[in-house]
Amino acid sequence: MEGSSSPNTSRQPSRKREGSVESQGRSRVRVNSKPVKKARRVAQWNTKDYTVHDTDNDMLLIISNDSEVQRKARTRKPWAKKSNHKSNKKHSPNGTKLSPVGTRAAGSDVDCSEGRRKLMNSERVVKEEDLDRWGQQLPVEVLVHIFHYVVSSNGAVPFLCRMARVCRLWNGAAENGKLWRRVTISHCWVNPAKKLQPPVQRKIQNTLNWLTDNRFSQLQEFSICHWSNLVSYTMKVITKSCPQLVSLRLTNCNGVTSDVFESLAMHSRKLESLNLQHSVVDVAAVVGFLETAGSNLKQLCVTYNSRLHNIFNAIVAGYCTELRLLEVNTEIKQTNPYFQFCIEMLQAGCPKLQVLRLLNLTWFPKACTMIVSPEVGFSELEELCLATSSFSLVTDEVLVKLLHLSSRLRTLDLRGCYRITSAGLQLLPCQDLVRLFLGLYCSTTTLLLAKQGSEQMALKWKHSLEELDLTGQCYKEKDLELAMGILAGPEGNYVLRSLNLAGTKVTLDAIRVVVSSSPALSYLNLTSCRCLPRGLKRIYRGRDEISQFVNCLLSGGGGQQLAGDRRPQGKCVK
Repeated sequence: MEGSSSPNTSRQPSRKREGSVESQGRSRVRVNSKPVKKARRVAQWNTKDYTVHDTDNDMLLIISNDSEVQRKARTRKPWAKKSNHKSNKKHSPNGTKLSPVGTRAAGSDVDCSEGRRKLMNSERVVKEEDLDRWGQQLPVEVLVHIFHYVVSSNGAVPFLCRMARVCRLWNGAAENGKLWRRVTISHCWVNPAKKLQPPVQRKIQNTLNWLTDNRFSQLQEFSICHWSNLVSYTMKVITKSCPQLVSLRLTNCNGVTSDVFESLAMHSRKLESLNLQHSVVDVAAVVGFLETAGSNLKQLCVTYNSRLHNIFNAIVAGYCTELRLLEVNTEIKQTNPYFQFCIEMLQAGCPKLQVLRLLNLTWFPKACTMIVSPEVGFSELEELCLATSSFSLVTDEVLVKLLHLSSRLRTLDLRGCYRITSAGLQLLPCQDLVRLFLGLYCSTTTLLLAKQGSEQMALKWKHSLEELDLTGQCYKEKDLELAMGILAGPEGNYVLRSLNLAGTKVTLDAIRVVVSSSPALSYLNLTSCRCLPRGLKRIYRGRDEISQFVNCLLSGGGGQQLAGDRRPQGKCVK
């Protein structure tokens, strides 16, 4: 009996141990299956490592708030967490978990699924860390190249200032001197309607001093817009610390004193472009600057006022012989008298002028008291803009006097110059005009306009015209049909890209001819064309809209039903 009982006694402890292992497995399953701990673990691993801030111009700024504790929490392996049942877990040589000996099949399945889940979570955490660190692993040269695209379109401020706060790598890329060559400081720094308090002034001054010492070593183009305070201080700091300054723009600024131009003449020897439009400046100081450093200027932009004559006298006197661009505009509410200057003296004072813009300015030529050689003229002029929306005194005689030597002219903007006729345009020496703007954007009911001559312009420049604007002109239907036929040509027109016929008497047949023969046409304006069916009188932008318009015209659907169907897709209804 003792021999038979010995096996039984040896089995009983094994059952107890087996039962204890089963109980341990069940307890472990219960612990791991708690939803509270799962939720905590997932929330800890998926914590956001960034913060979104609203900025100017409807932009969102994403700032990393990654701390050392969060990085450790993410990099910690899920299976490295402490457990009370570590002694009961066994692993195979390849690293997978094995179920305890003698456990039930359900318990082993739960353990295997738990291990697979943890492995999948660990792989996901590694992938998330790789995605988070992509910006920190880029070479500095690549970041500088990416920043350059943004700076070229939006400017260095405030973009680079914000990027420098992301991390050390981005800070090093943002401080590259090549990215700070063009800087614009606008009214976002200060409120032009309020007077700055001393603490705010000191803060702005300290910021400017830091920028000039740490960022503006290669500054070439600097702009200040809508400033009423600290303009003189800012310009003194910039001119003394930035010897490479080439372009300066002061627009809508007050308090531009004579100290600014004295500092420019003394320190900015390489200055080539000066823009003072809509700014309150000291005219005497501007004249003094032109007399001292005007020989280096290549671009000058000013706004007309009653004292502009002194600046113009300095220009025609020969102080700006290297000038390439001259732009004079006027304020919206013009109450000044007509502007008058001598064309021949301007041609003699600026022989290298390439762009002349007299925008919305009522002017007329002044009789020249000096004998000027007939060879004096704008021989290098490429663009002439005399556009106005109020009143014009420019005639064919004045236009020919301006352009009698301008054979290189490519752009001619005569919008609002209703006294210009096609006969006067035929006398111009330019044979390869690219852009011609003759639109009338004022009331024409009391004006005597030419009713013929559009076919002569088309015949002269049909081979080179890319943009044509005839808005509001009173050419007859037959005259416009001839002009459109000449532009289309027997073999098509592959040059014409923009055609504005708003408010004219162009017919549907003329439109069909020119549009179907111009595959490069991307803009067509037919608004207020009285001879077109209702619905067709609109603007067509892009090749898709124009191609659909051409297909409908060629298919014979040129009535109101065709014009009324403006859907981007679909066939025209006959």
